[in-house]
Amino acid sequence: MSELLFDSEWLTLRRRADHQARDTLLNEEAAYWLTQRHRSHIVDLGAGNGNNAHYLIPWLGPQQHWRLIDHDAALLKEARRSLEEAIQSNHASEGHGVETGQMDLNTLDLPALNQQWPIDLVTASALLDLASAAWIERLAEQCHAIQAAALFVLNVNGHWSITGIKDGLDETVRQAFNTHQTKSKGLGHGPALGPMAAFAASDQFKRVGFEVQTRTSVWQLLAGSAYTKALGFQLINGWHQAACEMLPDQIHEFDVWFVRRQTQLASGQVGIEVGHTDLYAEPLAS
Repeated sequence: MSELLFDSEWLTLRRRADHQARDTLLNEEAAYWLTQRHRSHIVDLGAGNGNNAHYLIPWLGPQQHWRLIDHDAALLKEARRSLEEAIQSNHASEGHGVETGQMDLNTLDLPALNQQWPIDLVTASALLDLASAAWIERLAEQCHAIQAAALFVLNVNGHWSITGIKDGLDETVRQAFNTHQTKSKGLGHGPALGPMAAFAASDQFKRVGFEVQTRTSVWQLLAGSAYTKALGFQLINGWHQAACEMLPDQIHEFDVWFVRRQTQLASGQVGIEVGHTDLYAEPLAS
């Protein structure tokens, strides 16, 4: 999984946009599922420095027990320290726990983990779009095997726009970036599903007997704010690099576009919207 490398600075930078974008209805569905199970054992895949868990802790009630899984030991250490503090702050008088497991997600075996540590909810943030079709198929089958609900959020869906000033090259860059998103990211064999991942996951979970709900979650970065400038610089830089890689004969045009858009961003003339799709899947009552 060599391409799935995200540093703590990037993960921390995106946390505010992630948390503001998420659809609260799916949180409520997951919380109700856990009350029916009378237990809250939650596995967070690709947990990074804990962004997803930080968001969900206030929603999922007392006695939460988290198992954070990632390939990066340093990020897991950071996540565990901060999450233990967050759980104590939200549910100080209740039993709780945070465990970590360093693992390549290509070797994920939820049924085996479930035998050691019963799982009620499997969750991940900004992960499915990096995965291949085969990996997502296996994920749905493993969730079915252990009869755990699934909450997978902030999966890019291919829709983004720079707002405030139109630019004729934006669509070319967007299409090139979306194509780049389907290159293999090392999560499963074959190409990543990129913008189609959430829809493929919905089909797979329905196939194995889950009820599925999806919601749109959009980063809305308003023109002029310091936060928009910081996160927006990283986004435009990534879009530019991907476009140059996919369409090398247009590098000069993309370079000019990059400077133009970064100048407009820095001067507060443009904002950015980035579309994602959130998914909640729950086993149908037998």
